[in-house]
Amino acid sequence: MICDFCNETCYESFVYFCIVCEYNLHIKCAFPPCIDAADQNQRHQFRRLMNPLSLKSISFTCNACRTDGDDSPFWCIMCQLVVHKKCISLPRTLKTALHHHPQIIHTYQLQQCIKSIKKYCGICCREVDTEYGVYYCPDCDFVAHVDCSREYGDSATEIIVENEEEQSVTVDDQVMEPSFRVVREIKHGEERIIEEIQHFSHRHNLILTDKVDDDLRCDGCMLPISTPFYSCGSCNFFLDKTCIELPRRKRWQYHESQLILSWSRGPHYLFYCGVCRQVSGRLSYTCDVCGLYVDVRCFKSILEDSFKHGGHEHPLYLPADRRSILRCSNGGRGRPPWAADDREIIPHCSGCCVSEESRVFFKCVVCDFKLGMKCATLPYKARHEYDDHPLFLTYINANDYQPSCIICEEDRDPKLWFYRCEECDFDAHPECALGKYPYVKLGGVRTYPNHPHPIALVDKTQDYRPQACDTCGEPCDDLAFECTDPNCSFIVHRKRWECFNSLRQ
Repeated sequence: MICDFCNETCYESFVYFCIVCEYNLHIKCAFPPCIDAADQNQRHQFRRLMNPLSLKSISFTCNACRTDGDDSPFWCIMCQLVVHKKCISLPRTLKTALHHHPQIIHTYQLQQCIKSIKKYCGICCREVDTEYGVYYCPDCDFVAHVDCSREYGDSATEIIVENEEEQSVTVDDQVMEPSFRVVREIKHGEERIIEEIQHFSHRHNLILTDKVDDDLRCDGCMLPISTPFYSCGSCNFFLDKTCIELPRRKRWQYHESQLILSWSRGPHYLFYCGVCRQVSGRLSYTCDVCGLYVDVRCFKSILEDSFKHGGHEHPLYLPADRRSILRCSNGGRGRPPWAADDREIIPHCSGCCVSEESRVFFKCVVCDFKLGMKCATLPYKARHEYDDHPLFLTYINANDYQPSCIICEEDRDPKLWFYRCEECDFDAHPECALGKYPYVKLGGVRTYPNHPHPIALVDKTQDYRPQACDTCGEPCDDLAFECTDPNCSFIVHRKRWECFNSLRQ
């Protein structure tokens, strides 16, 4: 005999039987036991709902994951929740590689956990229905669909409750090793002010400063300095407070291997950032496994799961399919995966209308706005020798009657971002205002074995009559090494390995 509810053979001695419609029912199906399931606030008791005789299935929307079902649902008598059978055993906490905090927690009522009502999934970037169950982060504003969380999550990192008062995370704890040592500090009431530090990147102690010059740039991220910052009293060295606070080692949600905060091996050492694909120097996060370099400027921009940019009214997210590009997948040193030549075609950046070479871009969850890493990390303020005042990044100019760049004198698209001085009516393309290599610190004098005089790093991109390289004979119209002796005309290419190597051999 077959049970008409579960479609399994009835082996018991007794079953329930309806003479009128010849309906058979297991005893265990007639009196299904309650299944306990606990969330962070209360304990649920789920009981399986019986299908009416006139229906082969019950259509419902699961309160735990918001997906539809047409099977026999489970119902919590106390809370009136209807869920799939598989959702009864949803892990209460998850660790997802796409979020930087240790855990995300499942809840049926998001409105009681966070203040914001309208939310977007931090993984797929689609809107989240707050009336149904989701995973959320108790430490920030991160929210994700249940199905997205299960796809990218790892339930093995669940929190183990040691007693009723304490909870401890058993996996992915990271020691936040600071990048500096405190030399002197003062207390102002309950506030602790660190006045002097020793940072691993510099040989002298750094002093806390609150007076800034418009022309100063941070030696870590190469962006205009902001107060407060730390400066060296012996030499021309400055570090922004945000760069000082970066940990020496960091587990990043977009990369499997641990990243290490590193300082350039010399004033002439440059690298390509694996995120924005621009030439950078100085402070970076590096991976010892795959050789990935991430400029701290880019690292700080995508440290969170989403961010609000001044050039757009809605939150911007890094899509989940873009995050996989930064994965540590080649298993050792060699050519990293992000350096592949067969780059796919990606959308144009709304800030510059250029298809980003980095393939890493932010996407708006509301409209068709996409922002490449190059524009997302542009400094808000810039300086140029043609204007005495600071230039500010401008996203739109309704009264734009002269769409041309003052520096290059070429036409400028008024719909694209540009730098502007309102006082002088000075407009410029971002590359014209910042230069071709805005995140490279020029100068950095040092000596080499094959030349008797000190050598400095220079940018020759603006020279109308570039000098010929002393090694290959071709014009130096890019980054170059130039002799600092006014009586010596020695110069070689920086970006050509054979020219650069001739100095060191």
